[in-house]
Amino acid sequence: MDLKTVCVVLQQNLPIRTASFFRQLRLLLFSPDQFFTGQSARPVDLKIPFLIVFGLFLVETAGNYDDVTGLIRSLEIGDPSMYPTIYLGLFVIILQPFLVWLYYSAVFYGISYLYVGRGTFSGTLASVGYGCVPLVIGSLLLLILFQLISMPVQDYFIPSHVAAHATITSLIDAGVTISVLLWCGFLWTAGMHHARNLSSRQARVTVFVPVGLAIFVKIVWLLWKLVIVSKQYAGL
Repeated sequence: MDLKTVCVVLQQNLPIRTASFFRQLRLLLFSPDQFFTGQSARPVDLKIPFLIVFGLFLVETAGNYDDVTGLIRSLEIGDPSMYPTIYLGLFVIILQPFLVWLYYSAVFYGISYLYVGRGTFSGTLASVGYGCVPLVIGSLLLLILFQLISMPVQDYFIPSHVAAHATITSLIDAGVTISVLLWCGFLWTAGMHHARNLSSRQARVTVFVPVGLAIFVKIVWLLWKLVIVSKQYAGL
């Protein structure tokens, strides 16, 4: 049973208010043009987009728990001259979902400006926020998958197991991240089409230039990590 079918089944078996939520969620994820057509007829409201990004913040915080606690511990025993760098690291890790939201909104707004796009920045923020739902799904999926394939403590002393685990986690992370970015791009294209009154082609260019760049960087990062792991395993 796929995600779309799950949304339909839940919609048919839940109270009216909840069913309406799942109907809107299904439209957003699988028929974004129809969803954003409805949104464009209403005043811009950032509450729900903010809650979506906040949900991403909660999932990302859970996924980055070890990194956050490690940085906090380093504040207790580390060199005071490194505190600004540590605080900056904590800031970026914890607030990354909100920074990503603002980054993509600003970039899309700037590119669409070249097409003389009409529409407010708050409208762009709302559209990008709604389009972050796949990021929440992807982050939850990664959190679950990484828990399922976590490496036993004794394997940390077996280089071949460490290398294999690092390779698998890198491939899973890249696969899920790239798929989610493409899904987000699908939603953001429809959102920008309505939020900035762009043609379909203009909206695709506006969205997929930065999204394509992000995917390219992810692929390069994956290849670099695989090379590093292979060199370490080979003892080079």
